[in-house]
Amino acid sequence: MGYAIAAALVTLVLISGAAGHALKPFVLRDALRAHATVPERFVRPLAVLVPVIEAVPAGLGAFGLLGGHDGALTAAMVCAAALMAGYGAYTWHVTRTSEAAVPCGCSAAGTPMTGWVPLRAVALAAVAAVAAGGAAHAASVDAPDLLVAVLAGATLGALVWELPALAAPRPAN
Repeated sequence: MGYAIAAALVTLVLISGAAGHALKPFVLRDALRAHATVPERFVRPLAVLVPVIEAVPAGLGAFGLLGGHDGALTAAMVCAAALMAGYGAYTWHVTRTSEAAVPCGCSAAGTPMTGWVPLRAVALAAVAAVAAGGAAHAASVDAPDLLVAVLAGATLGALVWELPALAAPRPAN
């Protein structure tokens, strides 16, 4: 059931990310401008494209988990691992090159770009890689175990998603 939890965690984080970016594309757009890594003419299209890119492995992951399709789940987790590794590399670059505090653009919460953001992305890439390796096991869990896996994945996903915000320095009152 561990592989199913890992796959559910990654899938739910991707669903959350895609939904957040789709509902509030200005958050990512403004963050990309603050990062100063993307030419201005690409900022808006990229802010529109990112939720689509996240939705593809999210949808495949949900299809694979809920339908018991290990091929779809493997593809979803491989794509998610690559995407999260890319996010890790990008956010690491931004944390090392930004002279001022910038938002990560990860969610509508305005999470600041700190070292926790690339750490979270790399951790999710590793979890997705593990889930890809165990996709046949994850896709074959029965309904009660799948429910437990989804609930566990949602709980872990919420914790992982909020970690950078929780670890961010608080302004002095």
